[in-house]
Amino acid sequence: MSLELDCCVLPLRNNLKLIQTTDFFYPLIDDPYTMGWITCCNVLSDLYAMGVVDCDNMLLLLGVAQEMTANEREVAIQLLIQGFRDCALQAGTSIRGGQTVLSPWLLVGGVATAVCSDAEYIMYVSAFW
Repeated sequence: MSLELDCCVLPLRNNLKLIQTTDFFYPLIDDPYTMGWITCCNVLSDLYAMGVVDCDNMLLLLGVAQEMTANEREVAIQLLIQGFRDCALQAGTSIRGGQTVLSPWLLVGGVATAVCSDAEYIMYVSAFW
């Protein structure tokens, strides 16, 4: 697998594959709830681009900006998380963990994971042949 693909495909037992992607953003808009939703959509889109329709698990990755006040953290971060969570639920998956750190910048991202048979995904090069 080459590095230009957004997902990794790892062989598992019983002829199954683990398909996983990680993505993150700096804030693109001023609405934290919508930013969380957009981020979750983007993480899931990497699986969808490979034909995967069911995501088995998601993790939330969050870098909280050190310069945010306690009030900003209380309000904005909760809305960001809620937007990410609501999008995951609408997609039929849930967030079962993640990582939160203090960072010089606000970052939000995630990991999406699916376990698939060979018939449940399409390799990028296969789309051209």
